[in-house]
Amino acid sequence: MSIMKKTSLFAMLIMMMIVVAACGDKADNNAKSNEAAATTKTTTGADAGTAKTDDADKSEASSDDSKETDNSSKVELGTTQKGSYTNDYFGVSLKFPEAWEYQDAEGMNQLTSASSEAIAGDDETKKKQMELSQTKTLNLLMASQYPLDGGQVGPSAMAIAEKVSLLQGIRTGEDYLKATKKFMEDSNFPYEYKDFTKETIGGKEMDLMQITMDAGDGSTITQEYYSTIIEGYAFNFIFTYLDEKTKSEIDNIKKSVQFK
Repeated sequence: MSIMKKTSLFAMLIMMMIVVAACGDKADNNAKSNEAAATTKTTTGADAGTAKTDDADKSEASSDDSKETDNSSKVELGTTQKGSYTNDYFGVSLKFPEAWEYQDAEGMNQLTSASSEAIAGDDETKKKQMELSQTKTLNLLMASQYPLDGGQVGPSAMAIAEKVSLLQGIRTGEDYLKATKKFMEDSNFPYEYKDFTKETIGGKEMDLMQITMDAGDGSTITQEYYSTIIEGYAFNFIFTYLDEKTKSEIDNIKKSVQFK
């Protein structure tokens, strides 16, 4: 598999599996020690709640879990149409070039399944981490100039949301991105990282991690990972571009983003 095709597949999966990979073991161990872990799956999202040892904390946790469960029943994947995406639950909308390819949630799930082998290989631990992460992840948007399952890499825009908890140490978008970076470094991905920054997109401040990668043909792939916490989810954009022309296309998409 070529470096460029691998890169497009990595972009599909990294954000989906990262919290479980970096923080999942800690969460699982704490849950087991408290003997109180529960996971609820809906057609559009999933919650995980872990009780605390103190009686007062148990009551508070139970209340919080109930709120999360109520919220999860309202979670939606949004609507993707030719050239646009909207999601009322996360209060976000954006536009992308009408000529671009786009995938709905089902299509993204198929791409995820097809590409997971390329990342996990024979590593059974990573395979299990991906499976667990997918139960907590909402595939919202995948729009790209070229089909992601092809061999050509071009500009693309993704939106993914993953259920997170304080137990995992994920309180901000930056926490989520730091876990992302750690996973990338531990997996020896050939990326170069810039310092974390903040940027306002569509009226909402989001944390940003920018990475670059040598595509192997003399060009450089740049990916911008934006993250913020919305309704107990790490809501993320991943924008990918290769040069000034494709960066301009991504900039236009970012300018079109609106948060309610």
